[in-house]
Amino acid sequence: METVDVQKEVLEEVELLGRTGYFTELRVDKETVPEGMHCYELRHGDDDGFPVSVEESVRVNYFGAVLLAEELELGKEKALQFGYEDFGYTGEQMYLSQVQGKEQREQHDEEGYETIQTGAELISFMKESGISFQINEKEADLLCGYMDGHGHVIGQKDGQLCCGDLCAETDRTVWEETTIDDIVDSVTEWNYELLKEAREFMENPKDFDDFVFQHSRHEELCADEKVLDAMFDRTKYGEQIERMAEALAEQFIQNLQSKGDIDGAVKELAQGIKGGQEITAMQDPEQKKGRTR
Repeated sequence: METVDVQKEVLEEVELLGRTGYFTELRVDKETVPEGMHCYELRHGDDDGFPVSVEESVRVNYFGAVLLAEELELGKEKALQFGYEDFGYTGEQMYLSQVQGKEQREQHDEEGYETIQTGAELISFMKESGISFQINEKEADLLCGYMDGHGHVIGQKDGQLCCGDLCAETDRTVWEETTIDDIVDSVTEWNYELLKEAREFMENPKDFDDFVFQHSRHEELCADEKVLDAMFDRTKYGEQIERMAEALAEQFIQNLQSKGDIDGAVKELAQGIKGGQEITAMQDPEQKKGRTR
């Protein structure tokens, strides 16, 4: 059976032997398991719909893999037997980066940063800090969700909006100052990349079920795209693009009226677009390629 990079898979939260774990039915490439997590394999019995033991490695009757923060004492047999009451699904699904982020958010940040976990908290902080940016709770929740899903978290320290990287180091969150414009910019780019990936998967699905899943995922991402594009238009980056577009359109009309040469006017317009993109990139290296689509 092919192994997978566990950090790229959506995992199911489970309870195993009184511990919270994260499960996948696929075989995990142990090299992709991050430091601080322990990967075990589950074996099923006569009923292939339920595991009966947790082991270091399972070759026959493989049920799936589970990641735990706590190391298990498997004994000489390198296996622990358990019953129906010792294993169950919680109904939660998440990426491993979200698992790590959840654990880190529960820890006290000795550097004095305060995590902003919900859209309502973000809006409240922006109002208190005098950050002028039109945003509703649905939009703010979307930003928090994408940040969480990409191993980042929004926070603040002393009234300054910050972004925390949960994956840069294993034992701490790496913080840096940011702006709401940059957060929207990053999230919009992530959505653009996910849409591109979803379209590629739809074109080459593993089977019909995979196509249905990818199509549903694509529809959800398209809905997010509409919300994010509207937010991006309100950022300084969106306003820069709008001003550049207006200037180019005005220049195009002037060239057409003065010279009457459509081909020449179009050529100058194309040169202006290229020059504007280069200027924008130099002004802000974070300006991403997906903005002008």
